[in-house]
Amino acid sequence: MRTATAIWANDLRTVVRDRTVGGLLVVPLVFLVLLRIGVPLLERRLPAAGDHHAELLGLFCVIVGMFPAFMTALLMVDERDQGLVSAFRVLPVSPARFLGARLAMAGLLGLLYPLLLMSASGLGSYGAGRALVLAALCAAGGAAALLVAVSLAKNKIECLTAFKALFVLAAIGVTGALGDFSGVNTVPGVLPAYWVFGAFAAGGTGEFLSASAVAALLYGIVVGIFHRLFRRNFF
Repeated sequence: MRTATAIWANDLRTVVRDRTVGGLLVVPLVFLVLLRIGVPLLERRLPAAGDHHAELLGLFCVIVGMFPAFMTALLMVDERDQGLVSAFRVLPVSPARFLGARLAMAGLLGLLYPLLLMSASGLGSYGAGRALVLAALCAAGGAAALLVAVSLAKNKIECLTAFKALFVLAAIGVTGALGDFSGVNTVPGVLPAYWVFGAFAAGGTGEFLSASAVAALLYGIVVGIFHRLFRRNFF
């Protein structure tokens, strides 16, 4: 635990010093204002928007759940560019613990941000248990995105490009809340985010649990595949 705390403290100092990356820490608060104030204003001009609170809230939660992973990925790729990874190999910290500490930090913030939006945005009413599951799925999306981006990117520019693509893919998953899993709507069903949005829009408990389980399974598959690639390409 002491090792993880040291890694987290160092990462936070690095993020705060970098204004570009550090600015992402407050973006969820901007999103909260948009949801709390902007959506009611939008509904005055476009009343139909009131029927899509789940989709709007889900979209912002999925995105902010990936923000901490995005910041962490940029830090890790920058460390690799500076040749610091070779120094990590001689530290008394195994690669697994190092990665675990980074994923834990990204996951914790990726959990708290969606919970903040769900509890304070005024869009929808989720019980504590359901909100926690939804936030955990959003955080899992961030962890999976981190492994994908760092495994594939050779530098910070490629990492940024990878996350742009991942943000777009996550947003495409909103179709999971807009219709049944049939016809053309089955195509984006391969995306874990599709089922996360389905969980946000689910009415009954069974439907919610089914969508959440499929999302967790797909995220697990992505993590399993790219964890091996990450260890081979990063360490």
